[in-house]
Amino acid sequence: MKRVLIGVISILSILMLAGCSKKEIFISTDNVTDNTILVKRDGSLYVAIAEEFDKSYYNLDELNEFITKEVNAYNDKQGSKEVTIEELELKNGKAVMILGYTKMAHYSAFNNVPAAYFSSDTENVALELPSQYLDARKNTQVDKDTAFKSGKNQVLVLYEPYEIIVEGDIRYYSDNATLVDESKLKSDSEEMTVVIYKP
Repeated sequence: MKRVLIGVISILSILMLAGCSKKEIFISTDNVTDNTILVKRDGSLYVAIAEEFDKSYYNLDELNEFITKEVNAYNDKQGSKEVTIEELELKNGKAVMILGYTKMAHYSAFNNVPAAYFSSDTENVALELPSQYLDARKNTQVDKDTAFKSGKNQVLVLYEPYEIIVEGDIRYYSDNATLVDESKLKSDSEEMTVVIYKP
């Protein structure tokens, strides 16, 4: 009986540890103050845009109506629900809107901006990626081959200033970004920002 109990406790401990390493992250209008992009473990993403909304003639209902029309038109064209309006609220003089996207390709197409999301072992990527990266764990510089060595990692490429959050652990990133913690960094650049992380 004692052996069975120890075995059950051991299994539960392993499951709890596994669960901790796969924590789920959420963003909302309550905890977003800057433009933020959250990439979920399944490749879907949530993008928060926070803009000053302090003019008397600004109207949140009109903004909501405009965005709804744009989202509906895009989804109708795709023939499926690829973009969703998650939240739109006025917070501290800013209109904060969060849109959900089923994958990066729809974020890129809907906003008409370049962006990419792919596995680190993808061959023939049609991008001229940086040759040097910062190692998030050692805070040292490494070359591209080292950064892309593990095929288990995912690669995120953006060209806009964002607070970037990933469900996973950031391994390497381009030197135009600042690491905040293991799953978050900040990019203030409109140049290519690359994040390599383990989901």
